[in-house]
Amino acid sequence: MTAREYIEAIAHELSKARGKGLVLSPADAQLALAWHAGQVPLQAVIAEVRRAASLRPPVAHLRGAAETGLSLQLFAATFERRLKTARRGKAPAESGLAVQLRAAARAPGLAARAAWEALADTAEDLLAGEGGELYWSAALHALKESLRELPRSAGLQAGAALRTRLAPRPRNMPRRRYQRSLQLMLLAAASDRLGLPPRAFLL
Repeated sequence: MTAREYIEAIAHELSKARGKGLVLSPADAQLALAWHAGQVPLQAVIAEVRRAASLRPPVAHLRGAAETGLSLQLFAATFERRLKTARRGKAPAESGLAVQLRAAARAPGLAARAAWEALADTAEDLLAGEGGELYWSAALHALKESLRELPRSAGLQAGAALRTRLAPRPRNMPRRRYQRSLQLMLLAAASDRLGLPPRAFLL
């Protein structure tokens, strides 16, 4: 099962419990990526989602109640031991993009190393879907996780580097595409200024 299929199955199960939406939050998507990389069985995740949903109070008649409190974060600890075991026992791939990215994720002092390792393990699957959009979304989330572990000055440096590259949105460019271009520029600027992401992750 690809990372995309894994994430979509979890999103579908959450949507049934919440009553809306097939899109995971960035934090939930990153958890799902890590679980896929750690070979956590999909059925185990779905069982936890259903168990959590069954314990929620019956207040669906209230506005917004369907969205309250149901997140993969609720049972992240359930799979943490399994993930640690998988990371220790996983044999590295002998070739391909994963090897290059895993090597980059071993850079000394790398902030949010687990997020970059999870991205390295799932990169090929993520790049295969939606024109690579899933990969760049995951890379941006990993960058945000890294900046949370670093002094505030690091984020300011990344922002300053981005501002030197900014240009007005062309009239014929859709807003969504422009926003994505800004995100990619942020990744490139942060990589140049801070070494985050490691250069290999810019592909």
